[in-house]
Amino acid sequence: MFPPKVRAIWLFYRSFWLFSNALTLGLLWAFWPKLTTYLHLYIVSSLWFKLLSNAGIWYVTRKIYKAQFWFYYNLGLAEKVLFGGAFTIDLLIGFLLTLVTYQLLLIL
Repeated sequence: MFPPKVRAIWLFYRSFWLFSNALTLGLLWAFWPKLTTYLHLYIVSSLWFKLLSNAGIWYVTRKIYKAQFWFYYNLGLAEKVLFGGAFTIDLLIGFLLTLVTYQLLLIL
């Protein structure tokens, strides 16, 4: 099983995973016809969109759910660790979705 801090980061990521993965799927849909040709452009665009969207998520979360951070602080997690871990999980899931989509396009 995962350590408690990793599970807490996963719990935090689950609060906005729907928005983040919808962004990934929308970007994949936009690049769908030419993903095999422009994979490198997609990866750079995806990184920038994820970075900007996570910055927006950070801002909104800090303004609206400020009291929520006490829970994570009591677990020994700072905001930077939470958002850094959530960003890492988001990138991993996004790249896994990209890899699966790319492999499906190569088969088709």
